[in-house]
Amino acid sequence: MSKLLLQRLMLVLGVIALIVVLIDLGISIAATIPSTTPARVEQVKAGPYQLTVSLYRYPASAGYGLPFAVAPSSATSGSPTYQVYSVPGSGVDATPVRATFSPDPNVHNGIKGAAEITVQGPWTLQITVNGSQGQSVAIVSFPATTLPAIPIWLGWLVGFLPFYILGGFFLMQMSRRKNEEANLDTVSPHPTIQM
Repeated sequence: MSKLLLQRLMLVLGVIALIVVLIDLGISIAATIPSTTPARVEQVKAGPYQLTVSLYRYPASAGYGLPFAVAPSSATSGSPTYQVYSVPGSGVDATPVRATFSPDPNVHNGIKGAAEITVQGPWTLQITVNGSQGQSVAIVSFPATTLPAIPIWLGWLVGFLPFYILGGFFLMQMSRRKNEEANLDTVSPHPTIQM
């Protein structure tokens, strides 16, 4: 195998690896950006507060943030404050995670944010509202799913990739050494001296 061919092969493999990393990065970023329309809208009651909760992914994707928005359904006096947690359901091996959110500039007294969903299974969005009429809690249930597993053959292929690269490197070194030995054999061991 010529050196030029091997360099081109390594370049192609590097470009393919870069493309895979960029695709994965794009998927990760796209998973956290909400769409313009919610996938599910729920009307819930937190004590005296009527809330509209919009989930922008349904079912949620495990391992990614779930974009959401919370808005009061009716006019409220004062400015309510919120605390939002993503809480795993029974049988789910995870802990509650506090959601990150900010005021929604388009909705008076509303918020928008993302709740971290770590593993698949049943989850709830626990919304605590603290306003002029006291503190109350609303619950919104949703499932979280994952992408299907990669095939076993592909897992083994990817897992042994470093071994394949090392094997190719050692084969290149062995063929290079044989070429050097062959070149040394063709050179005359005793140079002729002319006078």
